[in-house]
Amino acid sequence: MSDFHQAAPKPGNRFRTDPTLRLTLERLLPAEVFAEASPSLDRLGERAVTELLPLAEQAERNPPQHVPYDPWGRRVDELRVDPAWLRLVQIGQEEGLVALPYETPYGEHSRVVQAGLVNLYDPACAVADCPLVMTDGAARLLLQHDPQLARRYVPKLTARHEAWTSGQWMTEKEGGSDVGRSSTTARRSSDGRWLLNGTKWFTSATTGQVALALARPEGAQDGSRGLSLFLVELRRPDGSWNGIEVRRLKDKLGTRALPTAELDLKDTVAVPVGEIGQGVGKMAGLLNIARLWASWGGPAGVGHLLDLARDYAGKREVFGKPLAQQPMHRAWLARIAAEYEAMLALNFQTAALIGAAEHGADGTLSRLMAPLTKLACARQAVWAGSELLESFGGAGYIEDTGLPRLFRNLHVHCIWEGTTSVLAHDVLRALRASEHGEAWIEDVVRRLRGLSLDATRGLRQRIENALDTLIPMINAPEEAQGRRLAWGMARTYQAVLLGEAAEWRLRVKRDAAGLAAAELFCADGLVPATVSAMLSATGGSDIAAAADALAMGTARPHA
Repeated sequence: MSDFHQAAPKPGNRFRTDPTLRLTLERLLPAEVFAEASPSLDRLGERAVTELLPLAEQAERNPPQHVPYDPWGRRVDELRVDPAWLRLVQIGQEEGLVALPYETPYGEHSRVVQAGLVNLYDPACAVADCPLVMTDGAARLLLQHDPQLARRYVPKLTARHEAWTSGQWMTEKEGGSDVGRSSTTARRSSDGRWLLNGTKWFTSATTGQVALALARPEGAQDGSRGLSLFLVELRRPDGSWNGIEVRRLKDKLGTRALPTAELDLKDTVAVPVGEIGQGVGKMAGLLNIARLWASWGGPAGVGHLLDLARDYAGKREVFGKPLAQQPMHRAWLARIAAEYEAMLALNFQTAALIGAAEHGADGTLSRLMAPLTKLACARQAVWAGSELLESFGGAGYIEDTGLPRLFRNLHVHCIWEGTTSVLAHDVLRALRASEHGEAWIEDVVRRLRGLSLDATRGLRQRIENALDTLIPMINAPEEAQGRRLAWGMARTYQAVLLGEAAEWRLRVKRDAAGLAAAELFCADGLVPATVSAMLSATGGSDIAAAADALAMGTARPHA
């Protein structure tokens, strides 16, 4: 009997071991900011390996529990979470993941440093960053729309110690992303307080102290225009729920340590955020921040898995030599790494745009880039995560290796804060105001003109070809082409950012790996083919109707 035991992949401090992460930060940050932020990044990279990962494993082994009644039949709706989960949230707060954009030690670059910290924290935290996402978004929203509430709550939300967390309660049974169908009502009581009644179908920050909730005041019009935004403190001063009953905890594909609940609101006392009305519009600022975090989470998981896969490739021997020496395996990892480079380039650049807008710069482009970045990075992360899971063979499918958990948690980023189609719709809405499309075109063209090395000539031509396809679509967007347009815009923007990164690495580091990443990424094309074009190539007719029939599984007679 063989006594062979395969050596397991070992995670490292990715601020040291992940060249893509480190070089992206070094390229985007001024030298003095990178030097000043590096100790914090290195510290969290080390804590992720030594402290966060064991806590995450414990939290995942002991998922949340809902205890509806005490032993004597009283309704208590106790939500029990493992202490490891609470500690993971606290560590995120201590490391400034919420505080940083409000302390602004790095000025407009604080969001980029925050992105680097989240990249290190997210894969090791059992998705404990979910309440931190909502808290960051809530603080930004309150500062934008209600100075009085901001003075009261933002210091609590952005503290590093004994900090509060916030939820965001939009989703209801009737609507999902179609928030205009929300049925939660708000009415004034005889003493002037606002009371909310209804059901919130997905609430992921149930261990927090406050939440921002949409509700329809009595007499308000139907649809999204009739909704207002309210702040709810989850508990009364005595610790009891504020008119909140927990229906159940969700049983989910991933994020299993995260207590996601269905809640009934029964005369829940709330405070309007700003004036009554324009609730959905007020939520836009929070959604931009939440989408930014979601765009970080996917690549963060991929970076962690890629780090493990590279380590494993040096330990796993196949056909007489390690995987790291197998040309096919190296080529496969290179293609995945190119996608990872594209994800980081895009989501860190969008962090820079949002950070600049928060410090007074024009925010036109960031409004468009938030949904584009989340759409692209979430989908790319699922593809890359699936490929990387396969690189561990059967071990990648075994629960106690921890690898399946990492892969499952990647999928949530395609759902949170809007699915791919919802985000494509949001891009189309933004493009109805011509300044958003114009800002995107001008920025891509400006960056393209800045590429000057002979080595990127072919890359520049591919980007120019993509622009020739995209610009007419941007100027006259059509819903049927929404996903194609959004995907093409995101990938084209990634390509020009990869071109910038490639030239920087060639000039500064004498390193051609960035150029290889750009070429491998662009080899798959930047703008997907249309359904009509694909079907026309096969000689089809009446293409639109045929495609509709295909989508719905119905027959379409041939003309």
